[in-house]
Amino acid sequence: MRSLVILSLTAVTALSTPAWKAELSPAEPGHHPVITPSTLDFTLSWKGMVNAGKLRMEFAPKDAKKPGVLVTRCSASSIGAAATLFPYSFNYWSEIDSATLGSRYLHATVDDGEESAVTTNRYAAGSVSIGEVTTVAETGAVNTESFTFPHGPARDLFSAIFHIRGQKLDPGEEHTLLLMPFKNPYLLKVRVEAKEKHLGRDTLRISFGLMKIDLTSHALVPYKKLRKPVTLWLSDDPDRIPIELRASAYIGDVRAILTHFTKAP
Repeated sequence: MRSLVILSLTAVTALSTPAWKAELSPAEPGHHPVITPSTLDFTLSWKGMVNAGKLRMEFAPKDAKKPGVLVTRCSASSIGAAATLFPYSFNYWSEIDSATLGSRYLHATVDDGEESAVTTNRYAAGSVSIGEVTTVAETGAVNTESFTFPHGPARDLFSAIFHIRGQKLDPGEEHTLLLMPFKNPYLLKVRVEAKEKHLGRDTLRISFGLMKIDLTSHALVPYKKLRKPVTLWLSDDPDRIPIELRASAYIGDVRAILTHFTKAP
């Protein structure tokens, strides 16, 4: 009887702990200095349209100070002809623990013209509590979801960025993170490909691959919206800021190129 109980407990534990958790990299932050308060502006290209959108990131804005918290604001929208073909707007507020660079809270709004979704995530060491309200533009119908993803430590977009930029980042270096930027979880695989000149600057070329995690089975499944790994060029200097990003997505090839970088006085 005792053997049967032990066997049953072992089986339950195996089922409740997905195999991909063993792949996760250590959560401790690296030794590269945390980014200083700054604003980054990007121009977005889509399917060859050079000015298809705009993107702004604000790291540690001085008007949004919280004790022990690194706040990041981000906004993006399609513009011009691209806005007619693919209307899109996005606002993202992220709160990250200053000491660990782990996610604490995010609030995001995404609107693609057909529906808008407001997502609120609260991160704990071993789980994420998710709430999302979706509104259909044509009918006004509202759908509300609320659930807990029982695994961690998960990161939002900017916690993942800050964690990676803090590492040593030698060519060939690899990291695997649990990413939960909205309501869906992903396994994020990061590889430092090379140090090289890009757009006239010393950069680190980094690739990002994503596998989706099924919310029911918690098993890995292909992420069909991303056709191949994303390429990011990060400045190879103390700032380590994004210089350019290229992604082959289901909506077409997307690029984001840094146009302005301003440090707060």
